[in-house]
Amino acid sequence: MVILLLVLILSACSDGASDSGDSDYPKKPVTLMLPYGSGGTTDLYFREFTNIAEEHLGQRIVIKNETGGGGLSMYSSLVNADPDGYTMAAGMGTSLYAINPHLDLMDHDGDDFTLVSPAMQYQYVFVAPSDAPYQTFEELIEYSKENSLTFAASSTTNHLFAETVNKAENFDLQWKIVNYTSDSESIAAVLGGHVDFTLVSPIAVSGSEQAGDINYLAVTPEKFESHPDVPTMDELGYDLDITAMIGIGGPKGLPSEVEAKWEDVINKTLKDPKLIEFAAKNHYTLPNMSQEEMDNFFTKQRERFGEVIDRVVE
Repeated sequence: MVILLLVLILSACSDGASDSGDSDYPKKPVTLMLPYGSGGTTDLYFREFTNIAEEHLGQRIVIKNETGGGGLSMYSSLVNADPDGYTMAAGMGTSLYAINPHLDLMDHDGDDFTLVSPAMQYQYVFVAPSDAPYQTFEELIEYSKENSLTFAASSTTNHLFAETVNKAENFDLQWKIVNYTSDSESIAAVLGGHVDFTLVSPIAVSGSEQAGDINYLAVTPEKFESHPDVPTMDELGYDLDITAMIGIGGPKGLPSEVEAKWEDVINKTLKDPKLIEFAAKNHYTLPNMSQEEMDNFFTKQRERFGEVIDRVVE
């Protein structure tokens, strides 16, 4: 009878324990929220990433695109989610840690979340239709001093790039910014003739460029090996050497065992040959940073974006 009573007590304690409190986390599929639209740069990357990460996590990862408020609503959903490891996000990066501190775009800051580890990094390319009346970035600049052009922007970063270039040209450029929710939407708008040019990641436009529908006008911060003749923004005289970094994280108070599990999953996924091949083909840089290096990266990015924002709004 005593043994039976002990068994019942232990069973009740086990049933009352939280899912994330056990060492066998996760016990069910995990939702990974993205503040970007389906088919965009981040979405495409993390769909490949999660296909591989599921092997190391031992559970399905369900991507949820939450783009309301330009993606800002995702952070509100995340900050109010249970910190049990079953609601995570891949949007913890440049916008949250480097841009928002200067612009106060949301009511939350980095301290309201748990950043586990960076998971993707990429650079940018200015593109325009191949039949545009300008075939180089210099020609685009000169053309837009006399003609009004529309610029597709899918993030705050795009806005800052455009405004920085315009300010460098003494605001002589007749650029009108049109907002979209993803790079894929921006490219579709360019190809459809709805806007004149845009700034996107290489993966969003590589197919159209290879088909001859799009021209690369300029890249930042580094040259593409596949397109050595395309100048960097630095070579063109613009101080725009900014890289996008996005990490995976969760709500504040994420259990240590959940954080450790995700750190292990991310590290293993980043070293997986399938992801390495995918990243190389699409101009992604797979981050390899310690916690200290990651903190230093975002500190420098915050300072860098602060300089850009000060130049634009002064």
